[in-house]
Amino acid sequence: MNEEITYKNRCGDKFLFKINERKNIQWSGNFEFHRYGFNDNPKDITMVDPSGGPYIPLDYDMGMFSKEFNRMKVAGFIKNDNGYEIVIIKKNI
Repeated sequence: MNEEITYKNRCGDKFLFKINERKNIQWSGNFEFHRYGFNDNPKDITMVDPSGGPYIPLDYDMGMFSKEFNRMKVAGFIKNDNGYEIVIIKKNI
């Protein structure tokens, strides 16, 4: 399938989710006002929370957004020019 999923948060902002060539999920949208958490290393991001949501932490089940993402759990995040690449745990997908 590999369609682009649109999610509208409680502030009316739209975020797009799409499986990329690495079988991770590209999360695009307006991240001007957001927060993120990390461990000792700021590149080791453990959660991302744009203003108005959605709050996505490690081990989150991305199937909440689409059946296409069933059994896809968050292993990490990589910040990029379009938002974040959500790294997926690679088992049984």
